Amino acid sequence: MSRNRFFVPSADRRLGDRYELIECLGDGSHGWVWKAHRLSDNAIVALKLPKDQGSSNSELEEGSLLVNTVPHDNVVSIHWMGRVPPDREWFVIEMEYFPSRTLAQVFEDKQTSFAASYAAIFTTYQQVLQGVTHLHQLGMAHGDIKPHNILLSGESAKVTDFGSSLQPEEMYVRSRENGGTILYSAPEMLGILGPGRRKADPFRADIYSLGVLLYYLLTSRLPHETSSQVERHTPFPRPREINSSICPAVEDFVLRCLAEKPEDRWPAVADMVNGVANLRRLQLEYSVVSGQKVAATPTADWSLAVMADFEKQNYSAAELAAHRQFEAAKDAYAFLLMAQAAARDGRHFDCLKYLERFPAYSRPPGKYADQLRLIAVDAYVAVRKINAAETLVNELTAEGKADRVLLIKKASILGVQARFDEARELLLELNRQHPNDRLILKKLVLVNEQLRDTGKAAAYLRALIALGDPDAWAARKLEEFTALGLL
Repeated sequence: MSRNRFFVPSADRRLGDRYELIECLGDGSHGWVWKAHRLSDNAIVALKLPKDQGSSNSELEEGSLLVNTVPHDNVVSIHWMGRVPPDREWFVIEMEYFPSRTLAQVFEDKQTSFAASYAAIFTTYQQVLQGVTHLHQLGMAHGDIKPHNILLSGESAKVTDFGSSLQPEEMYVRSRENGGTILYSAPEMLGILGPGRRKADPFRADIYSLGVLLYYLLTSRLPHETSSQVERHTPFPRPREINSSICPAVEDFVLRCLAEKPEDRWPAVADMVNGVANLRRLQLEYSVVSGQKVAATPTADWSLAVMADFEKQNYSAAELAAHRQFEAAKDAYAFLLMAQAAARDGRHFDCLKYLERFPAYSRPPGKYADQLRLIAVDAYVAVRKINAAETLVNELTAEGKADRVLLIKKASILGVQARFDEARELLLELNRQHPNDRLILKKLVLVNEQLRDTGKAAAYLRALIALGDPDAWAARKLEEFTALGLL
């Protein structure tokens, strides 16, 4: 078998008594894909030939659960895999031949309108979801969902390349170097080999990859640029911060896929399929409406409308109205509300873009400079630009503006920096100055937990509960501490 390593396929070459190679369709790092004649009936098939022919059959098998199953319209069928008779020297995977281009090729082709067409994006994405649902129903996670592994022919899409696919039980015995292309991988799948994967759910990891795929199709960008950012789940711009024509419901759908904790994602791809048809309609309607220009006419009661939207937590509408007023009149109060609405909506990158584009409004003697700098501190913490947040806090402190709000933010920054002893001392002083402050008590619970001082954490939680009307966070902590016997 050692001579296998020197094997290089070529056109017109026969593999045993079963196939004749016609044309190389792809040459990857791990194998070739060839168009071939199946000699028994002269059918055209696609053959995948692993380059490491010396490995065992079990190591070379890809997508074995698909063999002899009912074909699915959105999954490339696998007909057979094994060593080709009669010599049984070459291992091949026989698949259906599907003349096509990859989604990566189509999306990047400047001659097509695919990237600019929401209809095309959702038509393809819906089929990908259906294909992955089929795999999951067979008990197989794909493990490497990305544009290069999706084939397109006209409006038909098929999922292919099952080289990183896993069944849950295989995570006990198998390991892969990266479990799929890193920038499309879920955070929990990076740096985990062999037994460590027992805690990872490959099906929820596929859901994350499907979120990265849709994020890319909608924005032409990936959420993260390095494996370190993926593994740490570094904050990334929300889709609408890159492409404002994206429907809010579509953004929510993507962000649920991309939740850091697997349990916060969609429970199953089948649930995603059920909602995506409605999303397609909402997106097509929204992109038409959002493309219409609205006259930027200042009105006397503009701020009343904005504040009404704040009260209804309709932050996108509040931001839009404030933005119109700011563009029309360069109103400083409109700028404050615009930045505040973006921050309340969780779009911290948008908020920082406003503040960094118009720095004069957040610098003294700007009328709302202090409020804007406090908003900036929270935004910098949210996107983990801790040094920038600390610089602003120190700047405000030096100006003599170290009030309760600012010092609580400073304690939070110390906590993010793992300077827990300093954070606790600051919070204890704040607690003496402002007894029975709910936010300070909550922070004291958290910092004492980090310092492994569960007795003090429980004491501050009791003080918080004693104030009455506990919020959802306090109720969860009460349940957790009670279960641990701390209360």
